[in-house]
Amino acid sequence: MKIGIAIPCFIKHIERCYELLDSINQQTRLPDQVVVSCSSSTPENFVQEKYRFPLLVIITEERKNAAQNRNIAASQLETDIITFFDADDRMHPQRLEVIEKAFQQTADIVLHSFFLDKECEQEFPLITTPQILKNVLSKCASGCIKYDYVQRIHHGQVSVTQSVFKAVQFPEELTYETREDCVFCTRVFSLPNIQTCYIAHPLSKYSASNTCITEKPNN
Repeated sequence: MKIGIAIPCFIKHIERCYELLDSINQQTRLPDQVVVSCSSSTPENFVQEKYRFPLLVIITEERKNAAQNRNIAASQLETDIITFFDADDRMHPQRLEVIEKAFQQTADIVLHSFFLDKECEQEFPLITTPQILKNVLSKCASGCIKYDYVQRIHHGQVSVTQSVFKAVQFPEELTYETREDCVFCTRVFSLPNIQTCYIAHPLSKYSASNTCITEKPNN
């Protein structure tokens, strides 16, 4: 099983993206491919270092929204699994290891919990026995994905099989901006016979920066 990471980025997140790539370099299970789609930038803005995994950075000078950058990055991955991760977040060093275990349970889509804001100041806990719950997730009226016993589900850090991504991409229309990840997950859950997994461990650190709002075009 091969795993690729698709990272949406833009010029204001490049410095944070370097830190993310460093955290990916420390994964207990290294990715087979990593693709960054970075918009509103020039090649000079993104300095590429050498890592223990293959890295492709796609630079576009024009403005792209998060959905477009996710789709661009994912379209370049030739792996069995595509896992999405935002450039300004941090990855648990065992994230790919645990996600791979979830897909080995014949999952089509995997979602997980996360640390938020001040919680991000703590160290990631060591995962000795992964809590992987199969087919406990469902669509809710708000248009997102729910699990009745938890509130922490990071829709933007979703992982899917290559076949799922070929069937469903992130909606790029302006009306879906800032909620394109929820719409994507809901559409995946609408596919027939979809198999899902939820990982109860916080596999990322998420601090809402709201910098993406400044990338919105003028109405």
